[in-house]
Amino acid sequence: MKHNFRSITDELFQLHGSLRKQWPGLCRVAVALYDDETDLIHTFIKSEIGEVLLDHYSVELSSVPSLVKIAELNEPRLVQDLTILQNHNNEHSQVISKHFKSSYTQPFYLGDTLQGFIFYDADALSYFTDDLLASLDMYSHLVESLVVSELLPVKTLVALMTTTQEITNLRDSETGQHLIRMAYFMELIAIELADKYNISDEQIEYVWCYAPLHDIGKIAIPDSVLLKPGRHTEAETIIMQTHVNEGLKLMDKILASFHFHTFHHIDLLKDIIGTHHEKYDGTGYPNGLKGNDIPIYGRIASVADNFDALISDRVYRKGWTLEAVMNYLNENKGTFFDPDCVNAFIKNEDKVTAILDKFKDNFKC
Repeated sequence: MKHNFRSITDELFQLHGSLRKQWPGLCRVAVALYDDETDLIHTFIKSEIGEVLLDHYSVELSSVPSLVKIAELNEPRLVQDLTILQNHNNEHSQVISKHFKSSYTQPFYLGDTLQGFIFYDADALSYFTDDLLASLDMYSHLVESLVVSELLPVKTLVALMTTTQEITNLRDSETGQHLIRMAYFMELIAIELADKYNISDEQIEYVWCYAPLHDIGKIAIPDSVLLKPGRHTEAETIIMQTHVNEGLKLMDKILASFHFHTFHHIDLLKDIIGTHHEKYDGTGYPNGLKGNDIPIYGRIASVADNFDALISDRVYRKGWTLEAVMNYLNENKGTFFDPDCVNAFIKNEDKVTAILDKFKDNFKC
């Protein structure tokens, strides 16, 4: 039997629709994920009636005491009158209290590890009756199962490929910090371009997960080429360029072995691995794609990867200054790089600098 695989956002819309048949005042259901390494909670999926709120939103959990308390106690929070949140200094509380009248929030865990929060918002005071709360408790378990069943295979896939990548990193000059920065830089550009390119928070989450895997194919490159301290000869360059297709082959083997090929978002991973060396003017590799024929995630990855490569020290050269790299990107937009991606990156230079400061190698900033 053939199955149609839907995104988790579609699943949440269906669940929300079934809830609203009995409780039409329940206007918003949202799931935010928590990353304990960065202490960030960020929007993952949501279903809402009316105005779109808190797209691409993230905040440090420690800056929201009410959510910290929920997480520590592992107990839901019921607020039947949201006006009490209007004086809170975080954007989430201010936005929600402005547009809704009451709310119910539940944390969810995998074992003892906080995974995130489920938010339910209604358009009337004291809307959350005992009957509704009982139903939401049941629906929350279903939402948790959807999120965990979605993310666990993704994390498994990333862990498998990252372990392989780490083997490569023992041989390659690229550091683990480069891979972390790639995730941050790609996320930054994706968020900036989200409205124009219809990139959802769910897709941004996968961008974050998959960005560090862009060069996974380097594991297939011989040490004599990969570890060469100087510049490559023409023949060696051709060998190095095979890492793109080798990465796609490796990914396909892992997907087939673990039955991950059904992921609806796997094309995003393929785009990052397969097209991050394509150039906007068609002079890149492996397929010489041009302009908008290059998937947006490949165009984003190209800017992020080239920036980090140029600003980092290499065996055969010193890293460029921040100003020099930003000028290079700007001078080559429309030729090597997508202008939208370059503009999005340069517009957020302050955030770029903060990422470099947080995950330092050797930079000339």
